[in-house]
Amino acid sequence: MAKTNKDLKRIREDILNYIEPNIYNCYQCGKCTASCPMVDVFEYKPNQIIRLVLLDKIDRILDSNSIFLCLSCEICSSRCPQEVHIATIMNFIRNESWKIGEFKIKNIARFYNIFLRITAVFGRSFEPGLIMGMNVLSGKFFNDADAAVKILGKRKIKMLPEFIKGRKQVGKVIKKYL
Repeated sequence: MAKTNKDLKRIREDILNYIEPNIYNCYQCGKCTASCPMVDVFEYKPNQIIRLVLLDKIDRILDSNSIFLCLSCEICSSRCPQEVHIATIMNFIRNESWKIGEFKIKNIARFYNIFLRITAVFGRSFEPGLIMGMNVLSGKFFNDADAAVKILGKRKIKMLPEFIKGRKQVGKVIKKYL
């Protein structure tokens, strides 16, 4: 399903009316952008995302990588002098892109599906499984193998998954939306 003008209008109206009514208070000071750890890889910086929403250019946001690379760390929101919750807006637009099937980064849907399926089983993320799943589905079986050896040598990632208590409940919630 591709984005329609109706989708774009609805996303903008939801942001302005429900998600972040304070967005009109943004005076483009740039504190959000200055504090963002991912700003160097974004097509649109956090303050530019706010401006694009106000200019009714949601399609440009959906066609960029910014919402998918946002870490949701909320540093931008915490530094905003006008208390605009930029991270909430980024997350909302990312969720809406998922609903309408609009992804700038080709493997993003594959990544999210694998991540959610792993989380449904174990109750939490399992990085080696995620990496292997991405490699198998992309046909690049040994992608980043050299980095994996170094990481495993430093014991930064566990080779066996951990199962959390309540994982069945987590799995039920995830499977409901898959």
